[in-house]
Amino acid sequence: MLWTTLTALSHRAPDLDNIEELVWGNVFQWGYFKHPPLPSWLLFTLASGFGRPVWLTFFAGQLSVVIALWCIWRLGCAMTSQRNALIAVLVATPITYFNILGIVFNHNTVQLCSIAACHWMFYRAWRHEAWRDWLILGFCCGAAMLTKYSALIQFATYFLFLLLAGSLKRARVWKGIAIALASLGLTIAPHLWWLSQQSNGPIHYASGALCKIMTRPEQLRMFGEFLATTLARLAPMAIAMIIIAIVTLRRQANDGAQGPIATLADGLRAADRCFIVIIGLGPFVLTLLISMAMKTRIVAPWTTTFFLLFGFSAFWLFQSDASTRLLRTCIKVIVLIQICLALGYAFVRGPLSDLTGRPTRATFPGQAVSRELQAQWNAHSVTPLTLVASDIWLGGNIAIYGGRQVNVLINGNLGLSPWVAPQRAAHCGMLVALNRSPRSTDGVPPKLIELMALAKFKGTSQFPWTSKPDGPLVLIEWGIIPALPSCAADRALALPP
Repeated sequence: MLWTTLTALSHRAPDLDNIEELVWGNVFQWGYFKHPPLPSWLLFTLASGFGRPVWLTFFAGQLSVVIALWCIWRLGCAMTSQRNALIAVLVATPITYFNILGIVFNHNTVQLCSIAACHWMFYRAWRHEAWRDWLILGFCCGAAMLTKYSALIQFATYFLFLLLAGSLKRARVWKGIAIALASLGLTIAPHLWWLSQQSNGPIHYASGALCKIMTRPEQLRMFGEFLATTLARLAPMAIAMIIIAIVTLRRQANDGAQGPIATLADGLRAADRCFIVIIGLGPFVLTLLISMAMKTRIVAPWTTTFFLLFGFSAFWLFQSDASTRLLRTCIKVIVLIQICLALGYAFVRGPLSDLTGRPTRATFPGQAVSRELQAQWNAHSVTPLTLVASDIWLGGNIAIYGGRQVNVLINGNLGLSPWVAPQRAAHCGMLVALNRSPRSTDGVPPKLIELMALAKFKGTSQFPWTSKPDGPLVLIEWGIIPALPSCAADRALALPP
């Protein structure tokens, strides 16, 4: 609630990934051109009840984080006490993916909850070998696959763990794996059917992102940047652990503690320590090895789900003689860090950028742009606005303030917008919007220029990007293609699908 409230108050517009999901999730589809559909389905469900306010995606992103952390806590409870499990979860929360980047509602953030659920259910299935746990594991794995196909790297570590633990020698485990695979297959079957009908879908997009071969110097530079970014995003957790350790050591010194004291890790079974290490580090190590072997690129956001178990690393640092006091210390330190991060991020991205004239997506005047362009549409058209042809950022900002009936023809491309019927686009008119702002980095797709040439009414509107006098301006070129009489003849074409 802290992160949702502060970002809602400080942001005029969501992040780019959030806008993408608001555009995709406005209409239910079995798949979308760029990624699997589950995050868009979740936002479709939320938007059906709340509309498309700016705060919705911030809340949805943090909700995924909360569910993920709860699953990790339940996993920890199966290994140790509830108190110690909570310590592990608290220590992990300063990792940037769970706070600052946790408000970015994209496939990486949404996959946190499904992968965390997979970890928990895999542990239960391995430990108890109950068919019900294997069945739920398969469903959770299916949800992870419907979020992002990179979940396969997580599943590879499960197989590696079972191999190293010797579990694959038991027929009961193979039966469990078969149950999990059957459950996974049923969960993703509708999406697989949809994929089979696509020539350029998520598989094509994913392969395009991965298949760029790099030279060795390029790869080394890329790895350096990737590791530096990863360390920076783990740094808040490291700082929290250091502070907690210092406070704990001072307290022990004041208590006159002498001799070696057992750590929290000493209270775990050897097999559980092995689970934490392999499942916690395995995806990160495997991804690095694959990237090095194939000379493909890797970027930090792709590893969002790899750090869910990193809070358990505190078990090797913290001592177990006074875990109640340790928990109190963790709560105080972590809550303070979270409040500082939330306040600092909201202030820097919002008010500070606005006052200093720094144009960011958070300060983009989306509502003002949408109102002005809707007014132009109403002045030149007798039909309601239902379609905006624009890049996904500008079009999304216009659409979310126009109501659920307004959809976006992304980049003017029907192939990127399966919710737009070709007849509807040809007969029922559209608003064309081009972002001509000097500070914009989104570019103008060629198909939009072609559509602008067909517009009957055209104009240009400008808006202050920030409140700083003489600050940067948002420059929007707009055009209106009115609906044809044939649209009125078939009212179904005038309505969103």
